[in-house]
Amino acid sequence: MAAPKKRRIPITIDMTPMVDIAFLLLIFFMSTTVFRKPEEVQVKIPTSHSSFKLPERGMVVITITPQDTIYMSLEDAALDYANSLSEQKPDGSIRGKHFTADQIPPVINALQIKRLVNRVVIKCDKEANYGTVENVMETLQKNDLNILNLVTDLEEERAVQTSAGG
Repeated sequence: MAAPKKRRIPITIDMTPMVDIAFLLLIFFMSTTVFRKPEEVQVKIPTSHSSFKLPERGMVVITITPQDTIYMSLEDAALDYANSLSEQKPDGSIRGKHFTADQIPPVINALQIKRLVNRVVIKCDKEANYGTVENVMETLQKNDLNILNLVTDLEEERAVQTSAGG
């Protein structure tokens, strides 16, 4: 005689806690994500072979456009406005301020005193005049701001394949 089969108990899984955790994780990641500040001006930066990752905080970026206009910015638009790196236009929009090479060191020194900056980064367009870039770097050197970085794109190494026949 065959043994009677036990009646199977249906298994139910409560999905409510999993949905709660999924929403909590979604809210956490949405609120802690740091977005890049939109750039004031678009510049085409030169390429190089070296790779050095810049920190995300504590740097002032000096941007030089092809028209030799100089802008300065921090990582946060609110910090730019609070430290007079940007100004409000009559239409209510906030835009970057133009600087001359001589105005840069006092502003950077003030930012260093406030402990907002510990690195100077120069981001210049390929088409910018060398004289303007040299003038900015020279002015920084005269004011003991000697440690700076130049922003470049990483040039892909192109392997030159030679054929066996020639």
